[in-house]
Amino acid sequence: MSGNGASAARGPGRMGVVHVHTSYSRDGLDAPEQLRAFAAERGIAFIGLTDHAEDLDANQWDEYVEHCRATSDAVVQLIPGLEFRFAGHRGLHLLALGLDRWIAPRTPTEFITMSRGVAQLTIVAHPILAGYRIPEDVRAGIDAIEVWNASYNTRYLPDPRAMRLLRDVQRARPEVVGVAGLDQHDCSNDRETRVVVHDANGDPLTQLRRGAFENVGRTMRFDAAVSLSRTRLGVLSLARWAFDGVERVQDRAARSLRRSG
Repeated sequence: MSGNGASAARGPGRMGVVHVHTSYSRDGLDAPEQLRAFAAERGIAFIGLTDHAEDLDANQWDEYVEHCRATSDAVVQLIPGLEFRFAGHRGLHLLALGLDRWIAPRTPTEFITMSRGVAQLTIVAHPILAGYRIPEDVRAGIDAIEVWNASYNTRYLPDPRAMRLLRDVQRARPEVVGVAGLDQHDCSNDRETRVVVHDANGDPLTQLRRGAFENVGRTMRFDAAVSLSRTRLGVLSLARWAFDGVERVQDRAARSLRRSG
C-alpha cells in the first residue's frame, strides 16, 4: 500500500474530514467548538458534518446551521449536513453535506429528489451495513460512495467490497467518486482518515463532488476514482480478509473472558 497515512496529507491542497457528528446528534459527544479545536490542532481546514436527521427538526436545523457558521473562521470551516436512514431499508444511510435548507425525505427516492440542488454532496455511507445492496434510484442519483469508513472498516484498511460496488456504479456513471469518512462521534478518538482537495482556495465540497481530491489514511492513499489496479485491489482484499480474521479471533477471546469472569 502506498503513502504514509494521515501525515501524508500535509502538503499542497487543503485537508479536511467528512462524516462527522456533533452533539446535535444523540450519540455525538462534541460541541462544534470542540470540533473546531480538534481540527485546528491537526491542520484540518474543513469538516463535513453529518448529524442524524432524526435527532433534529426544522427549527433545530436553523440553530445548528447558525452554530456552524458562528464557529467557523479562516482556519476551520464547519459545513452543516445530515445523515438519513429509512424505514424498510436496513443499513442504508445516506449523507447530504452542504445542505442549504432543511429536508425530510421518507424514502431513498425522496432523498435523491429532495437533495438535488439543495445539497452540495451526497454519499452512500458505510455500504457494508446495507450488505452492499443499494437501490437503483440511489445508484442513479448519488454523488459518492464511502469506500473507507474509519469506524466500521477501522482506521487501518478501506473496504475493497465497497470499492467494487463503486466500480459497478461507475460503469453507468463514471463521475461517482469514492470517499474516506471518519464516522466520528468523539474527537478524542481520531481514526485518521482524511480527504485532501487539490485547490487550497476552492470550495471543498465542489472539489469533492468533481473528484479533485485524494483520500488519505494511516496505511494508504488513493484518488477519488479509486483507480487501484486489479492486483492492488486483490492484495487489499487479502489484507482485509486477514485483518478481519484477526479481529474475529480477538472478539471470540474477549467474549470467552467475559463469560469466564
